[in-house]
Amino acid sequence: MKTHHTRKVFLFFFGLLAFIFCVMAVSHSFSDNIIAAGVSLAGMMAIGHIDDVTDRDTHGSAIAYQVFLVSIDQIDRSVDFPQPNGNREVSPMTLKTGEIPHYIEAHTIPTLSSSTEKGDITTSGSNNFVIVAGGDRDQISNFVEQFAGGKFIILYKHVKESQWFILGELERPVILNNTETHDDADGRFTQLTFVRQSVDLPLKYLGNPSVTYSTEVAPTATEIATIPGSNNYSIVDGATTNVEITDVSGLTTSDKGRYITLVGAGTTKPKKVVGNTTFILAEGTAWTAAVGHALTLRVLDQNTLVEVSRS
Repeated sequence: MKTHHTRKVFLFFFGLLAFIFCVMAVSHSFSDNIIAAGVSLAGMMAIGHIDDVTDRDTHGSAIAYQVFLVSIDQIDRSVDFPQPNGNREVSPMTLKTGEIPHYIEAHTIPTLSSSTEKGDITTSGSNNFVIVAGGDRDQISNFVEQFAGGKFIILYKHVKESQWFILGELERPVILNNTETHDDADGRFTQLTFVRQSVDLPLKYLGNPSVTYSTEVAPTATEIATIPGSNNYSIVDGATTNVEITDVSGLTTSDKGRYITLVGAGTTKPKKVVGNTTFILAEGTAWTAAVGHALTLRVLDQNTLVEVSRS
């Protein structure tokens, strides 16, 4: 009788323990689902609704013929390569002194195709940019022979639009993956195929690669004297210590929206750009024009520039 009672007590506690474990498992699963749903919901809330557009916004063959290329060995590695902000915008990259982007004017309309695919473990992506260069020319042959497999940043825009786009970055550039040179019944041309293995799509480029000349700001200058043909200004050491840049000149109302990049070149007496009514800096924090630093500003009006990014 005592043995039978003991067995009942044992079974009761065993069942209670099993019940507790079940409740804990269900609760944990429910909590995970709630958390996952919250993360998913938060992600979609950030994106918002996606509406349809008119056929005018879906017309193809919109990429302009002129495409700019920057080889990664042209990039100044002492300055951090710009990263996109929340609006998918990238500030102008800093090139080495004397370097400029070079363009290829395509014979047919350039094409870009991007894709993603879910694998067993993760999702892979690819961006393919194709340019057809016309004719049988030494420049094209030399480019193919010297840069096959080369690493580049691609800059392009759409017809009748001012917004440029950037494909690739310093640590994950675009590769000249394939070239096909034809001299046959179809014609004389070379097809250049650039590939970037990434799920990241092109980003907006806050600059104009066709305006690349860099202007040096004099050691005694306390203002940026802008000129139409230059969006980059090299800030060398001041004539004395603690020289501050406080003003800008040369801008007109037509410059609204233009991006200007100040590139630090100071070593022993670097100048500073201070926040005031002309330079609207993030949190009012001054920027020091030392080597390896850059400050990108957007022209609000002819007397005001607003900070976009800094390094």
